[in-house]
Amino acid sequence: MEELLKEILETLKSEKPKKITFTIAEAAEYSGIGQVKIRELIARCNTDFPYFKVGARALIDKTALDRWVEKITEEHREI
Repeated sequence: MEELLKEILETLKSEKPKKITFTIAEAAEYSGIGQVKIRELIARCNTDFPYFKVGARALIDKTALDRWVEKITEEHREI
């Protein structure tokens, strides 16, 4: 029993925390929206696409991306 608990603890320690933000490539893979389209959405004036910048790098919050996809789906919006 003690060995099992030690093994579980080691497994928990070695697991990476789940990401809460995506790069453009990761967001494209996760959402099924192409990288080019995501870059276009980010470049639009007054875009409602959920991203933020860290220096020149754009990051997308996973939860906000999920909400955005739900919203555009409900609106039957073409992107």
